[in-house]
Amino acid sequence: MADNITIKLKASKAVGAMLGAACGDALGWPNERLGRSKMTKQAQGRLHDFRRWTRRSGGRFFPHEETIEAGEYSDDTQLILCLCRSLMKGATWWDYFTQVELPFWSIYERGGGGATKRAVESWLDSVAPWSPHRKPQDVKQYFEAGGNGVAMRALPHVLRLGEQEFAEIASNIFLDGITTHGHPRALLGALAYGFALWTAFRKDTKLAYGELVEELIKNANVWSALPAPPAIHPEWKGQAERNLEGYAKLWESAKAEVIEYLEVCRAELAKGALSFDDDVLKQLQCFNSKISGAGTVAAIAAVYIASRHAADPINGVVKAAFAIGSDTDTIASMTGGLLGCINGSDWLSPVKQGIQDASYIEKCALHLAAGQVDIKTTIEPVKRNSLKNWVDDVAVASDVWETRLPDSRKAKVSRGSDQIGRSGKYKVEFLKLTSEDGQTIYINKISKGNFGGQPAQQQTTISSFLRKTPEQLQPQPLPERLSFGPKLPVFSLEKSVHFYKGLLGLSVKKESQDIVTFHQGLVLAPASYAKNFSGEFRTILYLEVTDIPIRFKAVMESNVQIVTKLEHWGQSSRRFFRCLDPDGNVIEVFEKQ
Repeated sequence: MADNITIKLKASKAVGAMLGAACGDALGWPNERLGRSKMTKQAQGRLHDFRRWTRRSGGRFFPHEETIEAGEYSDDTQLILCLCRSLMKGATWWDYFTQVELPFWSIYERGGGGATKRAVESWLDSVAPWSPHRKPQDVKQYFEAGGNGVAMRALPHVLRLGEQEFAEIASNIFLDGITTHGHPRALLGALAYGFALWTAFRKDTKLAYGELVEELIKNANVWSALPAPPAIHPEWKGQAERNLEGYAKLWESAKAEVIEYLEVCRAELAKGALSFDDDVLKQLQCFNSKISGAGTVAAIAAVYIASRHAADPINGVVKAAFAIGSDTDTIASMTGGLLGCINGSDWLSPVKQGIQDASYIEKCALHLAAGQVDIKTTIEPVKRNSLKNWVDDVAVASDVWETRLPDSRKAKVSRGSDQIGRSGKYKVEFLKLTSEDGQTIYINKISKGNFGGQPAQQQTTISSFLRKTPEQLQPQPLPERLSFGPKLPVFSLEKSVHFYKGLLGLSVKKESQDIVTFHQGLVLAPASYAKNFSGEFRTILYLEVTDIPIRFKAVMESNVQIVTKLEHWGQSSRRFFRCLDPDGNVIEVFEKQ
């Protein structure tokens, strides 16, 4: 694009599309699992009314709850960002996507679809999901996957290649699509949505009412053409024919399905104000649980809502996010992406700061639109075993510990309290990682074992820990366990009580001017008590705690002298640290196991 005005418009559309997609995702995600019977007659609220909600995770065998904070996004935006980073690798984007981004995503995905997760399991072993080396039933399941997991991540291809002819973009969308899905519904839905994005992104004047639908109908042969090699690998094509007999016929059938949906949109848009969005979405099968997640359904639903509400983008995203009974997060995300390509970014200004990782998302959009390429092209594949070992290392790391992510970015680790399963046979460790470039990644690590004896105070969610106030983060008193222990002469009872009670969490059982007794067995006496013994001596005290990162943080922030920083004990996974109490006694604090 030649002049500065057009360059600015391109950047604005890229930012608007990326933030619009994340915004729709965050707004619609809480409504994803709601049935039509859960609908209320209350007002839908404004776009910036992101809400905090509790999500059930862990499936049937490891059920647990995590709190999703207002404005946080799901797998839709996660995968868009995975693809953004991959495209910045230039010609090696596909290899980077399948060897690094998708495998790494498998451990931090939030709400990922079954087809995508199954395909990623294959990539973790460096095997394509259509490979003849896989089990026949797994390959067949891959080719039967026609969901919207491809369409929802098509946006970065358009932002990257928006000035090129659509055939080149279509080739990329198809290549991207087959990494996880093999059915024509998934791939054609993504191509139709990609063409709509491309049309809106290239337009430098206002989009006419219903124009997007007309362009898709008029150019059906453009977006529905099967991409030419190398987009279609010979092995993939052969497997497609073997697992879905008459693939070309299925492709044409899916095309006819999309055109039929577009004709519904054309007819309803012609009614103007007499058309009702929910009625149209019903005709598009959005509320049909058997087909609502199809790529063709999501693509045309997003096209319809964006066309209908192009002049009022906020209301358009809200409409998609609150279409209860449909795949709300994905349709709202795709609608937001389209509306950003149509209107730029200004309409999102009031809500931008409420979106998780907004600054990082905006930066990715600008890099894509500017065609920036990461000069580091070396690819280090993320393997299953190395990924597991990395997670294990991070799980035993101290709070605010710095690590290097499997994709080579640096990140800081914040730990939440463990959540013990009701059976006591497993626990969930909650980790929050913040990358150096501004992305937030949540990892829930599940471990099997006998955890029934651990205190109930650990059964909290990561968000309840990470969002606590400083006062709420003060260490809680340790439970009473001992009826005996050391007697320690100290120079200041007041300072020592603050150290052992305020920082290390012991609880006072009895206190007077001459002596302080703790429930855990420690007794503090005035320094004069030591005159009863000859010679000078120092004591080493040993203490076990269940929340060692919090204890270490409290000690650090109180300017207590640290002898040994928080680290592992020898080759074990158990952590400990050493510090001095106010009288110079060495305190060894170990993590209770």
